This record gives sequence, structure tokens and C-alpha cells, in this order.
Amino acid sequence: MTKRLVAPASSDSPRWRSGPAFGHALGCVFLALGLLCAGLLPAQPALAAAQTTAQPSKDAPKDSVKDTSSDPGSNSGLGWNAVSASIDHQLDDSATVLRQVFATLNRKDANTGNSELDDLSSQVQKVQQNTQDAVTQIQSYDSITESFLKILGPKAAENEDPSVTAQRQRMQQNSQSIKSALMRAKLYNLQAQQLNTAINARRTRLQHAALSERTVSPLAPRFWNTLLTERAENRYSLHAGGVLSDWLYLLIGCAITFAAIGLSSPLILRLLKRCGAHFRPATEDSVKEALSSSIIAITLNGALEALMATLVWFIWAAAALPDGGGPIGAIIGETVPVCGFIIGAGLPIFGRSGVLAQGNPGERKALRGVDWILAVSILLLDLLRAFQAQDAFGQTLQLLLEIVFSIAIAVCAVDTFRRLCNQNDTRGFAPSALGVSSLLLAVTVISILLGYVAFAFTLNGWLLSLGTGVAIVTLLGLCWRDVLDRLFSENGFFSRRLVLLGLTQRRLSQISVILSGLGNVLLLLLLFSIAQTDGSFSVADITNRLWLLFVGNTIHGVKISLDTVVLAIVLVVAAYYAIRQTRAWIRDRFFPTTRLDIGSRTSILSIFTYCSWIMVGLGILSIAGVSVQNLTWVVSALSVGVGFGLQSIVQNFVSGVILLAERPVRVGDMVEIAGTRGDVKRISIRATDIGLSDGSIMIVPNSQFITTSIKNATLSGATGVLTLTFKIPLTTDPEKAKTMLLEVAAHRDEVLSAPSPKVRVSAIAGDSLTMTLSVALISARDGGSVQDAILFDVFRRFHAEDVAITTA
Repeated sequence: MTKRLVAPASSDSPRWRSGPAFGHALGCVFLALGLLCAGLLPAQPALAAAQTTAQPSKDAPKDSVKDTSSDPGSNSGLGWNAVSASIDHQLDDSATVLRQVFATLNRKDANTGNSELDDLSSQVQKVQQNTQDAVTQIQSYDSITESFLKILGPKAAENEDPSVTAQRQRMQQNSQSIKSALMRAKLYNLQAQQLNTAINARRTRLQHAALSERTVSPLAPRFWNTLLTERAENRYSLHAGGVLSDWLYLLIGCAITFAAIGLSSPLILRLLKRCGAHFRPATEDSVKEALSSSIIAITLNGALEALMATLVWFIWAAAALPDGGGPIGAIIGETVPVCGFIIGAGLPIFGRSGVLAQGNPGERKALRGVDWILAVSILLLDLLRAFQAQDAFGQTLQLLLEIVFSIAIAVCAVDTFRRLCNQNDTRGFAPSALGVSSLLLAVTVISILLGYVAFAFTLNGWLLSLGTGVAIVTLLGLCWRDVLDRLFSENGFFSRRLVLLGLTQRRLSQISVILSGLGNVLLLLLLFSIAQTDGSFSVADITNRLWLLFVGNTIHGVKISLDTVVLAIVLVVAAYYAIRQTRAWIRDRFFPTTRLDIGSRTSILSIFTYCSWIMVGLGILSIAGVSVQNLTWVVSALSVGVGFGLQSIVQNFVSGVILLAERPVRVGDMVEIAGTRGDVKRISIRATDIGLSDGSIMIVPNSQFITTSIKNATLSGATGVLTLTFKIPLTTDPEKAKTMLLEVAAHRDEVLSAPSPKVRVSAIAGDSLTMTLSVALISARDGGSVQDAILFDVFRRFHAEDVAITTA
């Protein structure tokens, strides 16, 4: 689209140089430059737009000026028309997904399972993210279009060029289109939020229904009769076309994978020792120290075994299983890395030459085989859940498998903790753990006998996965901390190199602690994701839930996600160092080149700091997507708080702003407030610090400097005035007394000669004459010491003249 501004033939100068058209063109120039500075337009097109608007092209007629880039409604690649089709297509896709999800949730011919609900939740979360991004993009175009409309004006001006009128009409049409798209994006985002809430409610109802579902008790004969009648249905899964048609190859693949883990683990551990991994066998008195020093080797062995298990399984699945073994093969492929890690980390601890072999053989014997049992249990748990989701067996056989699994897990836990109760090192926690596991076994058996098999299976599966997750996360946390200690120690790999760059060991220790804390937070999120899976230890499921924690959700228009929190923290840390460095530059480099006093410098630094942090706060709110509408309830709450209990805080805040702006009291001034005199050390936004003569600091609320009378001895200048009053007998010559007082004052270096000291007679009594000595001091802070010195000199001089003198 182009804009023609035609110049009249009878004019000496083109019309675009004056009148309303020139104002519009000039406005477009400044708007294009403003958008360039804001980063909304590319540099070259923006400059081209500005130049094209400001002056006509050489090849164009003299009576025309063209501008295409600055028009947000143009098809030049920068305007709304260039992206509206893409945004409409994106919104149409979002609407299609929302309709499909809504239809799936409300269908009556089939039940929606947890796996399908997870898939629907993932689709809705993606729609939420897409619509939120669309809202942000559309709002930017909306603001730009509104700015153009403000320049062009709401109505046509008198004798306005037709091209400007046409441009206004295009802008108004684009504005309507933008607002329509913005309304659609917000509507779809709201619908996605509602669907996500409905999915979570449906998932909660399914979980409660599954836990409270009661089936036939295994004590009833009908249970076993039903099991016999399901024989054909159970065999169908093992035949061609069934879910477990390749059951033999799946079983052989699992056996080969576990055999590869068991055979390669000693070799990998030996290779780690040769490569320098520190592995320290324990003695009877140093089991904990041996575990701590060998934690990196233990974790590396587990990670390598996880990689080995994954490679072996996927090679077998690709070579012997059609389609990778189907959904059951996929579940096994997602679980074997965890199994490999458990077994690989268990060998350096429970093996024949492990940490516990020499330190505590009894404890090793009690825990022997726990790593293998745990790994196989995790695999069986995921397989049983896959069988249930794929309807591999009949309901009764599935219940029987879940019963056997639940009782086996509970019995293994009781047996393990019973053996640990006989060991000295584990007597602190083993009896309590034995009691809890015994209670779990009792609850499991009673639930199964009553027919609540799903509750028993879910409880044991969840505790198994959570306990395994706690063990893995603890091991990874200890390994991460040990790695950081080694890297950032005084003679560590990074420390020796970073110290050469100017970083101190104290700063390196801080970095190590921060990295350790961040690692622990990520591991806690990993554990939380494991706990959310309801017992499943599928790597894909855990990764998906962990990713949802990072992506987050939008609640009442505010995006709550871990990446937003991390970005906000990074912004705060970066802003802290940037503001500190800028303050140092202003204080040490810029201020010495000016004539500003210390009070002005302090006020400027304080105002700069507060304004910078306000900008950082606004940036964080912008990142979180918080708008004025989102803060309505906060403003309302603050209004109530101010009305009831925050009056003094707000009063001190406003008083601090007034002090920094008007500067009736500055840093370095000597003030007297409520009978206390001291030097102003610091003026903050809430209170002012006053240094007293005894070295203490008196903190005074800023409102006291506004509502009460304050004596500022140094506001008008650095000098001060000292006044002393004396009484001399009437028998003394007044002129002689005056001369002696002036001589005493003139001998003091702290007393200024201009204005010169003055002595006046202030009162005459029956037996004495009152005289006042006034002197100007170099500094008002010297008043106390100068007073003592003058009084001592006056006493010595008048005593030498045998004149009795006293102070009034």
C-alpha cells in the first residue's frame, strides 16, 4: 500500500512541507524511529520507511511521496495483513483441537482412561501456550495500530489529502480485524483453561473410583470360576494379533538385557577404577566415609549400566521384534534404563568387593539382592500397568497378577527390614521401618480379602516407585554435591583456572553452594514428577510431567511456570550486579568530575537505585504476564491494608521521597531532633540513620523530619557559630574583660577571623555583669571541642589576672 500526498501546482513549495499532511508524515517518521528504538521493526526497513516518508524518491514524481513500510496494514512483510493469515490459521487449529478434546471428554460410548486423559491434557496445554503467544503478538500489533490512528486522527481534517483518508480507513479496518483476532485468542485461551480444569477433575474422579472399586474377593469361589472361564480371552493375547503375541521374544529380550547388566557391571566398575574413579572399600569404622568418597564412582557405574541396558534392549527389539514389540516393548524400553541404573549403582555397594563387603558383612548380607529385586519389581509394575491399559488379559487374571505383586512387594519389605533390625548400624531406623512395612502388609492383605485389589496394588506400586525415586534422587544429589566440591575446592580443576581470572576462593565457594542448591531443586522437582505418576516409573511419563512443571499453566491470566520463575531469579541476580556496578561507576568515576556535594550525590544514587529496582520489578511482572487487571485484587488488598495498619509505612515512604527530592536534610548534615544531635549517615526510603557522638546509630522514621521541627546546623553552610555567656564582678573593668575574651578567641585556630569574634554586654545585675562571646567556627562539628578549649583558656587568663569569672 502506498500513500500519495499531492502538491498543488500553484504553490512555490510542495504541499508536503506544510499543513496537516506534513504533520502526518512527520508523525510517521517519529513513529518509525520509535518502533526502531523499541525493537518492534527491523533496522533497515524502519530507516527506509523514515527516509521515504521524509523526502520523495528521485525516480518518483515531485508531487508524490510513498510510504509502505511504516503502514502496519500493508503487505510489505511488516504489517498486520502479512501475519493475520498465519494467526487465523493458528487460531483455527486451536479451535479444532479444543472441539476434539471437548468431544472426547463428552462421548458416551467409551470410558476415558488415564493415558488418554494425559494425552488430552498435553494437547490442551499446547493450545494454552499457543493462544497465550498469539495474544501477546496480537496485542503488539494492536498498540501499533492505535498509535497510527492517534497520529492520523479519528476524523478527516479539512482539505485532507485523499490518500491520508484512505490510509485512516485501512487502519480502522485493521484495528477491527486485530481486535476480533485478539478476542478469539483470549476466548480460546479461556476455553483451554476450562478444559484443563475439567480434565484434572475427570482424572481425580477416575483415581478415586479406581481406589474405591470393589471386586470379587479371592476367597470367594466365584473368583476362581471366573478365572477359568476367561481362559480363551487370556490366550488370545498370546496368539497372533494379540498384544503379547511376541511374548517369548519379549521375555528373551528382558533376560538378555538383565544378563548384560549383570555381566558388564563388574567390567565397567573395573574400567572406572583404571580411569581414575575413586573407589574406597569400607572398614568397620568408616562405612559412611567410604560411601561418601565413592559416590561419584557409584553414580557413574549406574549411569553407564543404564546406557548399556538401553542399547542392548533396543538392539534386540530392532533385530528380533516387529514394530519394536508394540506398546509392551515400548514400556520395557522406557523402564530398562532405570533398572540398569539401580543394578549398576547397587553393585559397588552390595557386591562382593563393594563398600559393605569389609565394613559390615552382616548388613551386606541383609541387603544382598535388594538392587535386583527392586529393578525387577519396577519392571513388573510398569508391565502390569501396561497390561491393564492394553486389556491384555481378562479382568480376573489381571486382578490375580496385581494381588500376587502387591503381596510380594509387602512381604519383601517386611523381610528386608526384619534382617536389618539385627544390625548395629541400622537399629536406629530399621524397627520403625519394620513397623511401617508390617502395617503395609496388613493393609494389603485386608484390602485384597475385602475385594479392594486396586487400592492395594496402587498403594504398593506408589510406595515402591516413590521409595525408588527417593533413593535415586538422593544418590544423584550426593554425587552432584561431591562433584562441585571437587571442582571448586581450593585445588580443584576450575578453581585453579578461575582464580587466575580474578575470582576469589570465597566467591567460588558461593558459586558452588548456588549450583548445589539449583541441582537440589531440580532433583526435588524430579521426585515430585515421580510421585505424580501414581506408581508408574516410565521415563517418558516422568519426563512429560517434569516438562509440564517447566512449561506451567496460566491461572487467571498469569503464567505460572518454573521457567518463568527461573528467568525472574536470573533477572534479579543480573540486575543486582548491573545496578551495583553502575552505582560504583557513578560514585567513583562520574561524581569526582562534578561539583555536587555529598548530600546531592547520595540522593542521586538512592533515586537511581529505587528507580532501577522498580524497572526490574515491572520487567518481572511483564515476563509473568501480569497486567493491571491482574493486579486489581492486590491494589484492593493494599487499600484495605493502608486503611487499617499501613498508614505509618506509607507516610514514611512518602516522607522519604520528599527528603530525597527537596533535600532539607542531606547526608553529612548535623541535625538536632528531639534534643538529640548527630550527623546524618544515610537516608533510605523508610528511615534515616543519624550517627551520635558515642558511636551509636539512631534510626529515625522519615515522617519525623516532615512533621516535627528539626535543627540543621549545616544546611546553610559548613561553618558554625558558638556563643558563650560569662558573669564577671562589677569591680572588673568591662573593657579589659572584653579585650581578654577577644584575645582568647583570636588564639584559637578553629575560630574564623571573618566574621570577627564579638563580645556584648547582655545584662547587668547587682553584683555581676553578663557578657556574651560569639565566634564563627570553621566547622559546626567542632563546637564541643572548641567550647571546652575556650572555657579552659578563659579560666586560665582571668585566673592569672585574679578576676573571678563564671559561666551563665
